Amino acid sequence: MRTYPIPFNEEARVRAVQEVPGLTRENHAVFDAICHAVAALLDCPIAHVSVVEEATQWYKSVVGIELGEMPKDSSFCTHTIMSDSPMVVTDLSAHPRFSEHPMVAEGGPGARFYAGVPLVLSSGFRFGSLCALDLQPHKAPTDKQIEILSHLGDAVVAALEKAPPGNAAAVPETAQRNFLALVGHELRTPLTVMRGALELIVGRLDDPINTRLAESARKSTEHLNKLVETILRYSDVSTGDMSLDETPVRICDMLAQMQEAHAPSVDELNKVLIPPICTVSDAILADEGHLRICLTSLLLNAVLHGGDEIGLKAELDTAGHVVISVLDNGRLDDAVELHRLYEPFAVGGELSERGTGGGLGLGLPLTRKLIELHGGELQIESSAEGTAARIRLPKWRYQTKRTH
Repeated sequence: MRTYPIPFNEEARVRAVQEVPGLTRENHAVFDAICHAVAALLDCPIAHVSVVEEATQWYKSVVGIELGEMPKDSSFCTHTIMSDSPMVVTDLSAHPRFSEHPMVAEGGPGARFYAGVPLVLSSGFRFGSLCALDLQPHKAPTDKQIEILSHLGDAVVAALEKAPPGNAAAVPETAQRNFLALVGHELRTPLTVMRGALELIVGRLDDPINTRLAESARKSTEHLNKLVETILRYSDVSTGDMSLDETPVRICDMLAQMQEAHAPSVDELNKVLIPPICTVSDAILADEGHLRICLTSLLLNAVLHGGDEIGLKAELDTAGHVVISVLDNGRLDDAVELHRLYEPFAVGGELSERGTGGGLGLGLPLTRKLIELHGGELQIESSAEGTAARIRLPKWRYQTKRTH
């Protein structure tokens, strides 16, 4: 399984990286000087300026070790570029996310300490990091050390862009705030009216079936309202990026809630949503809103286009990764190009035993991107028994313990 997450705006981010004027493979003394300052600041033998592209990571400058271009599976900086905040790991071997990382595990160089700041272009895109490494664990850097490291990162960006850092950021930030305020108002208002109306309808209905359907619609409206709030809070309009709101999530509870919310509408279609099977006993560290978006999309695809029996399942695979599946007993036609199911506005060809009406447009691409943002993978599998849409999340999300 892939060992790194993928930014939500990866395609645009990579294009922005390739357009930076000073971002060439040729090194300059100024970047070496900055790296030496970082190594001294954090008392580490190794420091570098990394550049993270689509499939690899390379170095504008490295001091203390010889490093060439490497796959992103061997990179720490692919994690650093996932947010604007510094990433500090005092002992990589003791951290569930990195204990089996190729640079940490037995047979590798034995990295133990990492401290880095993302390098953020004036356009808002993150292209790499300025970081320090050691083969020994460290105490956490002080706030002052991290502040200085961040300023040195700004100097790297300024040298590459040939302009003072941050000058171009003011206008996008203002535009972003205005855009989010406008969109937020336009989306929240009708949702508030819909939710209130449905609550009134639920209170006035006597027929059990209609009451159940209205209650299901009300819960779906609440889910949509939470989705809008999540997108507005954690999206960056200027770059098209999205961040995670990570909290402990109990998958078994989530699947049970989805069963309760969607069973009435599934019944009306003369289909069956069987009770979920879940053996993931502990919470996982994830963005609950994003997972609900993904599972809802996959479930609705199965309901609208799949067989007459649909099920939800969560388990650990043999490697310890978390696997959440949406299963149905419909079959994909042999002519279907599965890879096209991940493309926006594509329906993947003709479908057998399932209609294509309204289907497979943006749901699967959005789901794939949100799962990759978690460092996971989305797989669609078809067999004689049916179709399975599987979300696979890295095992460190299950092993990382968090308290609330």
